[in-house]
Formats: sequence, structure tokens, C-alpha cells
Amino acid sequence: MTKPSAVLLTTVLLLALLSTSIHSAGPPPVFQDCYCRASDGSCSVSISCSGGCFKACHSNGDCYAECSGAMEIFGVELTLEVSEGSYSELTSKLAKSTGKEITFTTTPTGLAKPDEIINVGMKRAPLWEGLQYLADRGTVRVGGKDFESYIRLRQALLSGQRFNLGVKNTPVNTFVNDMIGLTGLPLRITKGRPMSIANLELNDVTLYEFIDGVSEQTGTRIGRSSDDQF
Repeated sequence: MTKPSAVLLTTVLLLALLSTSIHSAGPPPVFQDCYCRASDGSCSVSISCSGGCFKACHSNGDCYAECSGAMEIFGVELTLEVSEGSYSELTSKLAKSTGKEITFTTTPTGLAKPDEIINVGMKRAPLWEGLQYLADRGTVRVGGKDFESYIRLRQALLSGQRFNLGVKNTPVNTFVNDMIGLTGLPLRITKGRPMSIANLELNDVTLYEFIDGVSEQTGTRIGRSSDDQF
């Protein structure tokens, strides 16, 4: 028969462990909704993030929303080589180097053949280049999303097309890193506090106009590394 004192001691220990677990876990993350709609009503998109977010809606039916920090991975520089290897080997190396789920499949209309031998080398090249290499030859998915959608967004933003753009509750340095990864532009913060929080929504603007708006709203200066201005 278990002694009452032993039962009491066990109960106290269990309560102490439970209390420690609850306090160490900290408060649950606060999820915020990020919504965007194209001016012509051709599309809309919504995402829920535990931090900030970036959104872009274009009148031709392309709408995008990403949690802040999700796109900066495209700018991560990698050095790797695949010699007399396969597409699956390259995909595996890209995924291992980034810790991101990356998949590649050949398509009937793509350039890649399932058993093709490839030779690929990257030296301090952004992840985007490796993904672009694969996307030119088949279908690439990053974190479950079709990489082709990021390619379309990059092309549209860099061509000066006008979007409804927004950034919500995001440190300006995170926003800049996301834009570097997404667009490949050599952006940097040259003035102000990098941790200033960006909260801005602008309709019918180009990417460059939006970046200027974020600079003004956060009291920072965001320019290109080459000339520090657009």
C-alpha cells in the first residue's frame, strides 16, 4: 500500500514539472492576418502569420502573400557542386544547404530528362540561381509552393508594373532581406534604425515607390549598394 506521504510528494513533483513546462513555453504566438485584393478584382489572397507579412496584388490576376522572413532564403549564398550527378542530387544538396523542403519533377514539356546526367557548380551564388536552373528544366516547389510564382512576381516587380503592396509589423531589415531574396536587388539600409517596424499599404505603386514609402514611414533610408538610391 502506498504511503500518503509518497503520494503527496509525487503530486507535488508533477505539479512542479507542469508549472515549469508552462512557464518555459512562454506565451502562444499571436497570429495576424494579411489580406490583399487586386484593383480589378481578378484575385485576392490571405495568409496568417505569427509575425509580420508582405503582400502584393497585381491587376492581371497575380496575388501573393508571404510571412515576413520567408523570402530572404532566396538570397542565401551557396557553394556546391554536382559532378556527373542527377537532378535529384542537386535538389537534395540545395535542400540540405538551406533546411528548406525543395522538390523537383520533370515534365513532358520541360528540358530535363528523368535519367539525365548533369554537371552543375555554384560558388557563392544565391539559392535563386540553383532554383532557376531547375525551374528552366521542370517544376520546382519550395516549401510546398511552386517556384514559378516567385519568378513571375520577380519579373513583374522589376519591370515596373504597378501593384497594391503592403508590409505589416515587420522590422525594416527583414523587409529589405526579403526584397533582396525575391528581386535580387543589392539593397541595403544606409540610414536609420534597421529594427524600426514597417507598417505600410500603398495601392497602384511600383516596387521602387513602395520601398521609398517604407523608408519614409520607418525613418530609414533604403538604397542600392552601388549608389544608395533608386
